[in-house]
Amino acid sequence: MTPYLICSDIDGTLMIDHKVMTAKTRQVLHQVMAQGHQFYLTTGRMLPLAHQVVTEIGGPVKVIAANGATFEQGDQLKNSFLSGEHLTKIYQTVLSNNCRVYFFENNRLYYTGKTVPYQDEIETSGTHATPVLNAMPLIGPEFLPNLTGYITNAIVYGQPSELALVRQVLVQTTDLNLSSSNPHNLEIIPHSVNKALAVTAIQKYTGIGRDHTIVFGNELNDLGMFRVAGHSVAMGNASNVVRQAATDVALPNTEDGVAVFLQDFFKLNENLA
Repeated sequence: MTPYLICSDIDGTLMIDHKVMTAKTRQVLHQVMAQGHQFYLTTGRMLPLAHQVVTEIGGPVKVIAANGATFEQGDQLKNSFLSGEHLTKIYQTVLSNNCRVYFFENNRLYYTGKTVPYQDEIETSGTHATPVLNAMPLIGPEFLPNLTGYITNAIVYGQPSELALVRQVLVQTTDLNLSSSNPHNLEIIPHSVNKALAVTAIQKYTGIGRDHTIVFGNELNDLGMFRVAGHSVAMGNASNVVRQAATDVALPNTEDGVAVFLQDFFKLNENLA
């Protein structure tokens, strides 16, 4: 059988409520990987939070993290970085609009605000792997020049009206790639970086072409992947815009949509728990 490259978003696609992965989904993923197909998680999460899901699945799973700013290619980790000028502009714009920002390295994050990021999510995740985030408060902008060449991406959190102002300023004054995975965040990566370019690089590296690439997603930041895959699968819980852009629509993530699609596509007939 010709191998396929299978790429799946995590939150709202592969997992339920950001923390639940069903036994059926794990078993189907193990089946397709055992047949020689390559499976990638494609996510806006930072690398340790993505690797938490890798551990939960088990097997030879690889990762596209930070919306494509970080991805695993063979034994190498490929990165793109935000410039020092961009870090300063993001920081100033975010704080002047009453929002919070997190800046991410591969294995460290810097944050504004009083709350340590993601602690509640990790404690209630229900997974067996506890990632080490190395979260450090960012007190002021004077430290930002030291982060040049280390920060792969940023996420801004706030109210939708305030995020809209942040987006407007950054669109007008920078060439940054901006997207959102929910109404309360703004995800920022370097110019000309996205999930689609990471998938394309992996296709070239593996020799697995577009016609043998399957991607799953549920949000607008997944649409780029849809354009470089022969089989683009929107989840049943995705918006109309995302569903209309896909070649196929799966069941919602709450109904094992990824697993059921792969069962049908690869004709997996085994009884699963």
